Amino acid sequence: MRKAERVESRVVRPRDTALAPGAPRPLDESRAAAPAGSLALSQQSVWYRLMKLTNLINRPFFSRFAERYHLTINDARVLVSLASMPDAAAHELCAASGMHPMNVSRSVATLRRQGRITERRDPDNRRRKILRLTPRGSTVSRSFVPDMDRMSDFLLAAMSPLEVEFLSRLVDQLIDRLGTVDSHTGMPPRSTAGRRLRRKA
Repeated sequence: MRKAERVESRVVRPRDTALAPGAPRPLDESRAAAPAGSLALSQQSVWYRLMKLTNLINRPFFSRFAERYHLTINDARVLVSLASMPDAAAHELCAASGMHPMNVSRSVATLRRQGRITERRDPDNRRRKILRLTPRGSTVSRSFVPDMDRMSDFLLAAMSPLEVEFLSRLVDQLIDRLGTVDSHTGMPPRSTAGRRLRRKA
């Protein structure tokens, strides 16, 4: 474990001291609440919980594969996506994985240096560069599959087949919705940014 990871955060509590008459009391940060209209994202929001879910799903990668194979999570996503295709151009990987073009470009460069993918020009379209896994890249990609299957089985075992089917439809609906936004900024038009579903009190 790295030294930085062993350091525990400590809350330093000020000593009780007498206050001069009329002097403001020090702020108790443990009790301070976010002001109304704060830009802080509520941990109870669907968006925050989806972010947490994604991080928990990805956590096994960092403990088992990142250091062993010298990969970032984006590198692994490119490998897994490319393994599901015979070959693909970079923009096709973006469409398949939902990754930002710059992240795909950086991972492609890294994986090429590592000898895990090859790149060649399409003979029918000289502007298109075709990416393909090397045997070494295929071996690394296959090493992820058992853990991904194990995590998937663990998560879905808590749900009925009907719930899994419903979740699948919801995920497809969200993916289709996000597929309509600008691929570079990742943001929807401002005209729709303020529309939110509100829970009933």
